[in-house]
Amino acid sequence: MSHIIEVYAKDLGVKIGRPHITEHFVPGLPEKYITLHSYDNIPSSEYLYWDIVLNLINPYLKKQGIKVIQIGGFKDKQIKGVDLSFLGCSYKQTNYIVRNSSTHVGCESFSGHVASVYDIPSIVLHFNSYIENSKPIWHIKNKCINISPDFSEIKPSFSTNCSRINEIKPETIAQNILDQLGISIKIRFKTIRIGSRFNSQTVDIVPNFFEPYKELSGHFVNIKSDLHFDEKNIINWCRFCKVNLHTDQELDEKMLKACTNLKQIIFYYSKKHELSDLTKFFKKLKKKNVNLVIVVEDEGAISSVRLKYFDFIVAAKEPPQTLENKQKQCKFLSNKKFITNAEAFNSESSANRLDRSNNFVYDEASSKELENLYLYDEE
Repeated sequence: MSHIIEVYAKDLGVKIGRPHITEHFVPGLPEKYITLHSYDNIPSSEYLYWDIVLNLINPYLKKQGIKVIQIGGFKDKQIKGVDLSFLGCSYKQTNYIVRNSSTHVGCESFSGHVASVYDIPSIVLHFNSYIENSKPIWHIKNKCINISPDFSEIKPSFSTNCSRINEIKPETIAQNILDQLGISIKIRFKTIRIGSRFNSQTVDIVPNFFEPYKELSGHFVNIKSDLHFDEKNIINWCRFCKVNLHTDQELDEKMLKACTNLKQIIFYYSKKHELSDLTKFFKKLKKKNVNLVIVVEDEGAISSVRLKYFDFIVAAKEPPQTLENKQKQCKFLSNKKFITNAEAFNSESSANRLDRSNNFVYDEASSKELENLYLYDEE
């Protein structure tokens, strides 16, 4: 397939030449640095694991005195782990920053082509088109390492709404950055599995205590009353936070009235509820604008439950996820906080074991929360 610049040249009847770029001086730049451009203005270019990339390379960059500067537009999200942020600079200022960098890394955008004109070593991530369509072409002495998802079976969509850029593993990007900088280090990090909800900032609280944490005030939390039911603590949390309540018990009228910020109930329906009629309770929730999801533990009973409570959302319980034996001996990352007895852990499984390390243990609890975890190994 043709490069986009060849198409423009043909359609406009002009020759392909080397661009002339102007820049404006930017004060306060460190002596040695790399530039990072996330370019998340469109969904298909939003890479979700830059913080992991930086965690992998920062120890080696610090030894070399190399900083990480983020460039981009005002609306780009600031990446955790960068040393300096120059978001919102003009194109000419951005050109100056890129020109004086040791290496440029980012999603396919104008900055990658600018780095090519200045012959800066680069790593460019392609997301919704083939590398041959849009890779930077002006490098002379240095090179650009172009990375894309595996398009051998599933072809690129050319859509602005795909998310295939996140198929690129952070260790691949990290290793190429070190290689371009001439740092002879082998990245030992190896991705095993990334849960679909890993990037969600989730807070699960077992209501066996109440503590008005300032950072949780007014925010959404999951109250796990299916693990421990304490009416007073549940009410306090429902007044302090916006609550998704996980429960297998019916709440009386007085308690419902006291739970002022109760937004949703995840009701776990089991055999003990078969002889009960929960319609009145469920209608009270609907009247109070509390969203209700009925989760049926017995998959064989889901049809009868849906018939009985046809006015409400009834879903089957997610089956526990399984792993191969070699995947069970690994480590994990988590954006989840599981808080019980006023102590915070990175997962329910860790809380059950009173373990604050990043060692992953496959058990009943972890099999249910795999979608919240990032599993990796260190070779």
